[in-house]
Amino acid sequence: MNRIESVDIFRFVAIVAVITIHTSPFRSDATVGNEAYNYIDFILNQISRFAVPFFFIISGYFWGAKIRNGSDPVLTTRNMAKRILLIYLAWCFIYILPVNISSIYEHGILGPLKLSYWKIRDLTQDPMTLLVQGTKIHLWFLFGMLCALALSAFLIINKNTKILFVLALSMYFFGVLARSYSNTPIGIDIDFNTRNGPFFSTLPFVTGYFLSGINARHRWAFYGLFLFILGSMLHFFEAYFLWKSYNTPPTQDYMFGTFFMGLGVAVSALSNHPGLKSKTFSDIGKMTLGIYAVHFIFIDLLTPLDKVLDSVFWEVGYLIVVIYLSILAAKLLSKYKLTNRIVV
Repeated sequence: MNRIESVDIFRFVAIVAVITIHTSPFRSDATVGNEAYNYIDFILNQISRFAVPFFFIISGYFWGAKIRNGSDPVLTTRNMAKRILLIYLAWCFIYILPVNISSIYEHGILGPLKLSYWKIRDLTQDPMTLLVQGTKIHLWFLFGMLCALALSAFLIINKNTKILFVLALSMYFFGVLARSYSNTPIGIDIDFNTRNGPFFSTLPFVTGYFLSGINARHRWAFYGLFLFILGSMLHFFEAYFLWKSYNTPPTQDYMFGTFFMGLGVAVSALSNHPGLKSKTFSDIGKMTLGIYAVHFIFIDLLTPLDKVLDSVFWEVGYLIVVIYLSILAAKLLSKYKLTNRIVV
């Protein structure tokens, strides 16, 4: 099916948001004691939380659109699952290689090898984390996508969409109560990070599937903006309430409002509004998966500098450098047949 340019543009915006979370601008020694910077850090971190739900929704949308357009659901699901699994396994392998040469600064000439050894040792002692999160923390997204795809495909193919929706909604509620709400009277205390697996991926993915059955209109851009504002207000209210009432750290990855933030951005992206056009950003947006997979390599390489450089200019520059290098690396890897399949 034809690409939607506005979706690719919002993919670019979303990957910038993800890298913003992981580089944490204004959360350095330079910001200690500066309350204004602490609030900037909080706002940037939380406003960026729309990104991952957005990615899940868009993936569910295009998977659903293919099925609704006559593609065989089993074959479509199998092809998508094989692609995600290949990328997941490939990057799990890459992230245990001794590529972090900046570790020489802290651990000596054998630093990269030491880090690889320590990582392999820790992962073998925690096989569940290795399964659901891979060898690097951000790879949980790919495993979560596989879970959402498998559940959705099984129940939709068997014409159990109502059960699927109830299940997806229940898992999201459970995930929130066991994570950001765990300190509250309605919270659930379990020894498992519900960010991993199907808890937060299935509802957005299923929502994308349902959206694929509705004809998008240009006015969706405004509907989406309204949903995003509504979701952001709810998300920030939850963060502040949980922080003040239950001493829960205000930088949570998922709350109830987070879903609506992602949904709002997805709806706007699907509008294909004439005002949402940019060939430059849409071209970069096509490489989002590769940028997502590779960006932590550059975060790791630049971490020693981030610890030493405390200026505000570096905090912003760190983000820009990681984004630029990640785009460059994804573009380079996409040019070769051997590596193209793990970035596109």
